[in-house]
Amino acid sequence: MISAIARMAFCVVLAGAAIVLTGPGNPATAQPADIVTVTGGDVSGVAADGIVKYLGIPYAAPTGGDTRFAPPRPVPPWPGVRSATGHGPQCPQKGFVPGTAPTGPTSEDCLSIDLYVPQGARGRNLPVMMFIYGGGYVTGANSQYDAPARMVAEGDVIVAIPNYRLGPFGFLSLPELAAETGGATGTLGIQDQQAALRWIHDNAHAFGGDATNVTIFGESAGGGSVCTHLASPASDDLYTKAIVESGACSRSPLTPSDREKSFARSQAYADSLGCTDPATQLTCLRNLPAATLLDSPTTQFGGSTPTWVPNIDGVVVTRNLDTALARSTERQVPLIVGSNSNEGALFIARSDYAQGHVPDTASYEQYVRRSFGTFADQVLAQYPVQQYPTPAAAQSAVITDGLFACPALFTSRLARDTGHPVWQYEFDQAPLGEANPLLPGAFHASELPYLFTSLMNVPIPWTGQSDAFARQMQRWWTTFAHTGNPNTPEGPQWASWPSPADHEVDGAPLKMRATGSVMSEGFATAHHCALWSERSH
Repeated sequence: MISAIARMAFCVVLAGAAIVLTGPGNPATAQPADIVTVTGGDVSGVAADGIVKYLGIPYAAPTGGDTRFAPPRPVPPWPGVRSATGHGPQCPQKGFVPGTAPTGPTSEDCLSIDLYVPQGARGRNLPVMMFIYGGGYVTGANSQYDAPARMVAEGDVIVAIPNYRLGPFGFLSLPELAAETGGATGTLGIQDQQAALRWIHDNAHAFGGDATNVTIFGESAGGGSVCTHLASPASDDLYTKAIVESGACSRSPLTPSDREKSFARSQAYADSLGCTDPATQLTCLRNLPAATLLDSPTTQFGGSTPTWVPNIDGVVVTRNLDTALARSTERQVPLIVGSNSNEGALFIARSDYAQGHVPDTASYEQYVRRSFGTFADQVLAQYPVQQYPTPAAAQSAVITDGLFACPALFTSRLARDTGHPVWQYEFDQAPLGEANPLLPGAFHASELPYLFTSLMNVPIPWTGQSDAFARQMQRWWTTFAHTGNPNTPEGPQWASWPSPADHEVDGAPLKMRATGSVMSEGFATAHHCALWSERSH
């Protein structure tokens, strides 16, 4: 059994779909920053850690009451100078681990954006990078990612991080909602992200940013969101480059579902809360307390068939992601696509270890059969438990390969074949060590503390080789934002996938390690991608 101490350590390390080190931070001495005029009024930020932070700026109006489940509306103006020195509240959600609280205060007045700006950027024309957080579309907040200070200061970019609505607040899909909005339904979280991108388009210049050079990047559901913007015509003119971290555009459980599936899932959810009459259903759901809307197993992170994902509604999201990537003659977007080498470890830590259970042979088989249905026998034949040191290792390999590694490969392959410049990576650095009993290897989200220099306002304590590797990661991302190519003269050379003329030749990912990052052959074989290509979706 997992001890109470081990559970506590697990909760300290994890929240959202990212690493979080909780506790009081030790920020550098902060100084007031210049006043900037944005949509809605004037804001004043704070200079700290070598950058300027503008936090909690509203980019859309509050969404509660009668406007619950409504598209984002323009932000109302405020009088005087608004202090932008603290994060806004998180959108309503549960904690990442069952039985835990969110990492901060929540409210339906949550559509705010945080900006991190190099000192002296005013009057310049810097690339803007908008980060979209993960959390399975049910957890996460911009306040967890404070801050990308070194990426901003040394990479000479502006990083913007918006909140967006989650769970039923962001992805409820019902015919009655579609009738209210001209057909748009199940896409409010994506519409929130688009509203944030439009806010950046309108206001980037005030901070020294270039609204015509915007890179969207995200992890897990944030990576899936990046993919979804490829399938949304309203996003086309709002970004120029994209980075997908552990959230593939092809054969992922977080890709947009069709309208009928979304309607059925949302109807079952509404029925479970007692809102069963179509004539009064929306009024019923709008009148319920936010806590009641969260009182459902569908709003807890996890599961192989999530309820709350974007919907191909034909208005906001108009095509599946495979079709979206194939629009190469219309728009070729440079892409970085990647996965981590032991993604599954985090999911096992949350679903098993945090609940006091160590996976065994029986629970491993149960997981596979529950997750993959008629495909389960093929999965169990390819991943027999006796070939792994533990049942947990076998289960982690299935999750890693089936939900992340091979979908990243399929995404890269399709994007290359349709003319998009593509660089693929496999993150293989273990932040807690290869033999950590709870989170071994490069688990899901473990690349994030190498991109962000603090999380939850707690500095990431890398030194030596690990710190040098973090700087290289940050250079790859920011160089890509500047040029559309991640390569730098001083770093390892990262080869893009072969040209579309070489359809039969897969590209090799860059295996990212602190001890040396190298191009790595044999990715498809190592992750059994031939098997996963046979799975129907």
